[in-house]
Amino acid sequence: MTKQNTMRLFILLLLPTLGFSQSKLKSISLFDGRIELKVPKRMAEMSDEMWALKYRSRERPPMVLTDDDGEVNLLASGTRQQATESQMTDFVDFQMDQLKKQRSDLVILDHGVKTVNEKNVGFFKFFSTAADQKVFNYYFFIIVEGKVVLFTFNCIDKLRNDWEDTADKIVASLKVK
Repeated sequence: MTKQNTMRLFILLLLPTLGFSQSKLKSISLFDGRIELKVPKRMAEMSDEMWALKYRSRERPPMVLTDDDGEVNLLASGTRQQATESQMTDFVDFQMDQLKKQRSDLVILDHGVKTVNEKNVGFFKFFSTAADQKVFNYYFFIIVEGKVVLFTFNCIDKLRNDWEDTADKIVASLKVK
């Protein structure tokens, strides 16, 4: 095989990977412009039908984005839970403990509090089991006007390697105005 043909083959093999990259992000605002974050351009608002199928009778939060196949999801909801930034570690621990009580299949991968754009962001990553497969979950929390805002990112386990870095970029893009 000639050097030129080898290069063409390499480019052809690389193109699908480049096209599938999640790195193309767009900025969106939530909660009357109080929060800004970047999300993948290829994610769109989840239909009411898909919401009902995936989440049954659970109340629909203000933001529900999904990919074309419904295998990657990003949700955001405000809570009434009052908290301060200094309480974020305790809040993360409490949320993990509550989830562990409800889900015996829970496997915690990572957790903590990080500073993003001068705000404390609590998070934990974990696996859970859906009806027929493992799901990678990434919960993250931020305080806005003294109340907790919860974000949930999830995808099926086989997509974790493709999407976890993008989820980290979403978290790193959080801004409270």
